[in-house]
Amino acid sequence: MARIEVTEQSLRAGVDDRVFQQALAWSDQTAGISATGLDLEAVVAGSAVSVRIRPDGIDARCECPASMPCAHAVAAVLAWVRAGEEEAEQDPDLAAELFAEFDDVLGELADEARACQPGDEWYPDTDDLEDLLDEVEELAGQAPDLVRELTGQVIERIKDVLGSGQCQGDDLAEALARAEDLSGQARGA
Repeated sequence: MARIEVTEQSLRAGVDDRVFQQALAWSDQTAGISATGLDLEAVVAGSAVSVRIRPDGIDARCECPASMPCAHAVAAVLAWVRAGEEEAEQDPDLAAELFAEFDDVLGELADEARACQPGDEWYPDTDDLEDLLDEVEELAGQAPDLVRELTGQVIERIKDVLGSGQCQGDDLAEALARAEDLSGQARGA
């Protein structure tokens, strides 16, 4: 999986300077930003924009007639990046909250694994773990230090649970692989 880092600098490097300058002017005229992973929707200076952030740049659709990526699309991504940076800076408890949530979820999984008797089949429910990894994935391009720290601890805890030998199915191993991918993305940031 390719690592995608989205910063103001990476946006500037990926588009024409005139487009970027207009995007800077419009970034504060961005409303209704909706993000799912690396897919964004917003209204920028009156134009509806849909953007998918890809390893090789941004893929955008906009109501304006300009060639893509237009200044509206770049402004939407720029506003999203800035909002993520501000959120990470303004919420010093974000890391503590995520660490506590991961600790609770992984602690429950470890307790379940320890409670298994030899010969028991245990299929861990990893839905809560996957939900937390979704949250971390959304932070990957905006708070790489936090993601690196979180995934480092999550990886070790998952390995400990897997080491119990009681786990059946692939869900926990897949969660481990996902955490390792996120860690790799954050290291490259």
